[in-house]
Amino acid sequence: MARVVITSPTVPSTAGVAVTPTTFIADGIAIPNGAKRAVRITNGSASSVNITEKFGPAAAVDGVAPADRVIPLAASATKWFGPWPGAYAQDDGAVYIDVSLPTSVTYEVVEITPK
Repeated sequence: MARVVITSPTVPSTAGVAVTPTTFIADGIAIPNGAKRAVRITNGSASSVNITEKFGPAAAVDGVAPADRVIPLAASATKWFGPWPGAYAQDDGAVYIDVSLPTSVTYEVVEITPK
């Protein structure tokens, strides 16, 4: 499988928007980087999982790349992630997010558009 590329983030509105969570796959997700995008990740399992935000090639200093950012997500917990600075952008312009045990972890990507 390939990383899931998010092409249509949910855009909230004052009328309300229905959002259906999507289950992670082993290859993670790619979110086109934008200052108004965020992802809500929910761990539906009974164990903690790790969420990994991968630094892009531009994050390297003097040829040394930083370690990817790993954030624990407790059992049955939900966290919001983003927006991301340019250091997280991959060569394709997306932010890559992985999860250690994807089978019970869901996500929803939103894009806030000012009115």
